[in-house]
Amino acid sequence: MSARLALAGVVLTGAALRFYPIWFGLGYAQARPDETTTLGTAVAILSGDPNPHFFHWPSLTFYLFAGLFAAVPTLDHGHYVLIARGAVACAGTLTIVLLARMTRTIANRSTAIVAAAFLSVAVLHVRESHFAMTDVLMTMWATACLLVLIEGRGWTAMAIAGIAGGLATSTKYSAAPLMLSGLVVPGARWQDRAVFAGAFACAFVAASPYVLVDFATFRADVSFEGAHLAAGHVGEDLGRGWTYHLTRSLPYGLGLPVYLAGLAGIPILVRRHARAAVPLLAFAVPFYIAIGSGRTVFFRYILPVVPLFCVSAGLAVRALVDSTALPLRVRPRAAMAALTALLAFVPLVTSARMDRLLARTDSRVLAAEWLIPRLRPEHTLHDAGGDYTRLALGPARFHEWRYDPASRSFGAGAALPDWIVLPDSPLREYATVPESLRDLVRERYALAYEVRAASEVTAGVFDRHDAFFLPIAGFGGVERPGPNVQIYFQRR
Repeated sequence: MSARLALAGVVLTGAALRFYPIWFGLGYAQARPDETTTLGTAVAILSGDPNPHFFHWPSLTFYLFAGLFAAVPTLDHGHYVLIARGAVACAGTLTIVLLARMTRTIANRSTAIVAAAFLSVAVLHVRESHFAMTDVLMTMWATACLLVLIEGRGWTAMAIAGIAGGLATSTKYSAAPLMLSGLVVPGARWQDRAVFAGAFACAFVAASPYVLVDFATFRADVSFEGAHLAAGHVGEDLGRGWTYHLTRSLPYGLGLPVYLAGLAGIPILVRRHARAAVPLLAFAVPFYIAIGSGRTVFFRYILPVVPLFCVSAGLAVRALVDSTALPLRVRPRAAMAALTALLAFVPLVTSARMDRLLARTDSRVLAAEWLIPRLRPEHTLHDAGGDYTRLALGPARFHEWRYDPASRSFGAGAALPDWIVLPDSPLREYATVPESLRDLVRERYALAYEVRAASEVTAGVFDRHDAFFLPIAGFGGVERPGPNVQIYFQRR
């Protein structure tokens, strides 16, 4: 009973961290970039065209969201956001349960609670579970596939595992190495492996049928994604993912103490639990090689490996307690609880602080709320923000002007605009403003309103390829999501 209560507490903690606050950023569509793609494609499918016409990601997420939207009619955009994010938060919470069962099958109940606790507070998994995107859903299906491969026997289990693997790959293509896990799982007959492969392929096609029907678009989009992964994203070259994910994404995504424990637990997994290690590593190693080969290194790319690190970290904790509890005359259960709490403390505090900041109103929403009632139809305005920082001024009427850095003007013979909006952020990749425009603002404009989101001296660790204006660690000097926004009015 105490073990069940402990696991329930772990799962409830994980759920609280993932559901609070799924309403973040409402009022600004790009508060979480790429949600507009998932939500927009789902709404288009709901309107009658089942072909997503978009295959940079496979289609299951779009169909899932469309089905959820169809179940609740007469929705507006905010409702769509909340429903989709709620579904992802549920998937993130369910992954904790699946991981606990997997670890119990591999080791025992106490180790399962430890591994589940680590995933419950894992910063990257907590963060991504707030977003209406593909990564957490894929991680859930991938974890389910590996669980059944480890736990089950016979063709029925292999069919279920194959379906889960196919659905994972129909959520995100990078889950494809799960096919290898099913083909090399120890103890399976060749007939069982064939059932797995067939179920995998059928589930993928059933959930993304237009990859065959609209194959030309599928091929073009997948080719683009391959080139994008290899070439890198915006800003400076951050290096290849093989190094970046080991030194940045995983340490910050898991919390350094859990990450180090996870590394220590890998040899234990291989030596003591070889049957489980084979399918786990058959997925994790090719997956890591594939995503690490490129120079586009979003933190979220590594997310499916996070639960596996939690398993190995749990095994490391168990091994350390087994080797030290008796000589130190400490009860093993108490020792495991204390060590788990010690290792999980850093990611728990980080996740809680991240959620607290995420709950604050986005700077771009505050700036727009201040500016909209002050704009007049005769006013002219230039917003220097890009796609992810430009204010949403929908109901306001005004004349929008654009700045040409080459000529340092707003067009031949054009006067200066009444208003200028400038973004700024430690995440420089998505908040750049021509210096000539800043010079002009200093000379001819007065600051009318400012929203501070983060200090210039913050030690925040940003996911530098991602236009998400909240760090994943180092929150000193950070006040809210979004860039700093300065609104200037021309001096008369």
